[in-house]
Amino acid sequence: MVKLIISDPSIILKSVLKEATDEVIESIDEFNYVTFDFEETPFEEIIDCLQTPAFSSINKVVICKNAYFIKEPKKKLAFENNLALLYEYLENPNPDCLFIMICPLRYFDNKSEFFKKMNKYGDIINLSFNDFNDFKNYGLRLINGAKIQITDGAKDILFERCAGDVCKLEREMAKLALFNDEIDMQTISKMVSAPLEDNVFKLSNAMLDKKTKDVMKIYNDLKLLKQEPVNLINMLASQFRLILQVFILKKEGKSNNEIIDILNVKPYRVTVALKCATNYNINDVKKILVDLATLDAKIKRGEADRYVDFELFLATQ
Repeated sequence: MVKLIISDPSIILKSVLKEATDEVIESIDEFNYVTFDFEETPFEEIIDCLQTPAFSSINKVVICKNAYFIKEPKKKLAFENNLALLYEYLENPNPDCLFIMICPLRYFDNKSEFFKKMNKYGDIINLSFNDFNDFKNYGLRLINGAKIQITDGAKDILFERCAGDVCKLEREMAKLALFNDEIDMQTISKMVSAPLEDNVFKLSNAMLDKKTKDVMKIYNDLKLLKQEPVNLINMLASQFRLILQVFILKKEGKSNNEIIDILNVKPYRVTVALKCATNYNINDVKKILVDLATLDAKIKRGEADRYVDFELFLATQ
């Protein structure tokens, strides 16, 4: 029995792990329930544990977090790993052992060789939300379960600022649960920080709208957060590149879920990019991408000042 769970640490992940464990063993002890970290333990040691009987019970559960090899099979560690050993185990697993691998979102790649093997030999459980509405529904369940009073407008801001990040949503919910009064939009705006990507999205929109005053105001806010121009150039390029890719895929007749799968990005980012691709001239997007690439190259060659020339670039859009 082999399972791969796609998830960052979260309440929902804990719930799924408990449910899977309860189906296999009645009472947990040090012999029938073992946890490892793929980044800290060699495959040989993990597989040896998988093949060793539990002694205290018939079945055994082995949980390994940080399945880095799904996206970075050649990642440098303190020891050497041979992925072939893991493939061999997948083909012939111990029937008395439930082997659960946890892959955080940063290591998720559904086009990897390992992912294809798992589709053939094991079960894959994806706890990331492929649709922003699913994410909001999960948030509403958390709110109802915690019996927190939040206005509809405040909920919208909360979900947008958490941007499909389950871990952040659960952390923010834990803070909000301390409030006794009804939580409004102003409270959420103060308590829940907007993600950097949200500010970059606003900046890209203002650029496409050619609202120079708004562009410079957003940029100055980012400067107060000590954001480096080179980092902002890369984030803006990523945003405009995504808008262009979404535009092309949508024109080819791809559905939203197909676009998410092809681009392997968070559903929220695709939702945002779809709005931009619909509302703006795609030629403007292409021009900005070229200008960003040119500016980035000049800064790296020492031909442009990263602050002065980036601000000049923003002011002339």
